[in-house]
Amino acid sequence: MTAMANPGTSANAAATPAASAAATPATPTSPKSIGRKKKKKQPMTVSQLRKQVDTNRQGQEGVAWVAWIVEGMWGCGVEVVSASNDDGVDAIILLKRRPGLKRYAGPTGDLLFVQIKAGYVKKVPTGDYSISFKPEELARWRPKWASYPGPALMVNVIPRRITGGDPVAYWTDLKRPPGSDPNKIEFKLKNCFHETAKSSIYNLCWRWAEFRQIPVIYLDQSAKAFPGEPRIYYMGNKPLRDEARDYFKAWKAACTADPTFQASLQASITWKGWNHITRKARPVRTKQQSIQLLPAAARILLASSGVKPMTVQPMRPVTPDSPSYNSETLTRGYEALTARVIFNERQEAVVRVVLERTAYVSKTGRVKETLVFYSVYEVARRRRSP
Repeated sequence: MTAMANPGTSANAAATPAASAAATPATPTSPKSIGRKKKKKQPMTVSQLRKQVDTNRQGQEGVAWVAWIVEGMWGCGVEVVSASNDDGVDAIILLKRRPGLKRYAGPTGDLLFVQIKAGYVKKVPTGDYSISFKPEELARWRPKWASYPGPALMVNVIPRRITGGDPVAYWTDLKRPPGSDPNKIEFKLKNCFHETAKSSIYNLCWRWAEFRQIPVIYLDQSAKAFPGEPRIYYMGNKPLRDEARDYFKAWKAACTADPTFQASLQASITWKGWNHITRKARPVRTKQQSIQLLPAAARILLASSGVKPMTVQPMRPVTPDSPSYNSETLTRGYEALTARVIFNERQEAVVRVVLERTAYVSKTGRVKETLVFYSVYEVARRRRSP
């Protein structure tokens, strides 16, 4: 029994060094370690390489399609961001206005920051759809999108291999709050990234680059806009509408009483303007906004303000407002004066005053033309992304 036990004991003892040697990390010169390193660095298979090349080609196709639309159809500039500098965007679009416009043509100074995703769908969508991303990806991207000074967009380009023809692209505003699923980016079918998308995307910029160049009006109540200008007490005991009506009444009376002051204005003040901004069909908050801007309108309309009118709707024939005009031909158009207004009690805003120009032409050819104050509102106050 003892003699039989000794060989077993010696065998176990012989196995112990081998086991410990296997547990010990191999030295750099070990043939086994060299073999393992070579195994980890095996080259990609042909199918893996083909898949990677196809993904790269598809991404380049998406960037090329966006660049073609921006440069070829919009007449704007685009700068593609290299992958090494990719901070949540793949391209930067420099907005421009085409030559030949009555207003300013050329670069507006507005920038769009665009992330381009090609593919991500199996077929051309027939309705609104969404693209899913990993939570950690969106957690890394969203702060970057929010930090850019202009609109941030994602453009989903559906490549030729899916459409069977030219690529199709859709865009979405990345600065809008996430939808019901925070891990998805939603796209609306109406937001097709094509030639017609320029206006909708341009509105996202609020045109602040352009508005920085317009005249500035300081709303200083110590300097009267007209003789006897009252002060509107927004938090007084009197209703705001009554305060504003008294202000408008005093403004109109000053024009009637002093022809010299009337001549210093760029339009006449009539009750038509008050009736328009306080009409029943208008939302309550919009009415409140307009009547609070009356002191700003009074200063913008001064010829000395430096704010020049711009035609927003050319003169065109209209139906007479009254039967007494049946013997006359009426044409009507609208002009606008836009300025940056600096308030004492709130942040500055871009305010627009609208004027109505009406021409009466009698059968004898006599022309009578009027230009009256029509409305006032704050630009982009109610703006929403499409």
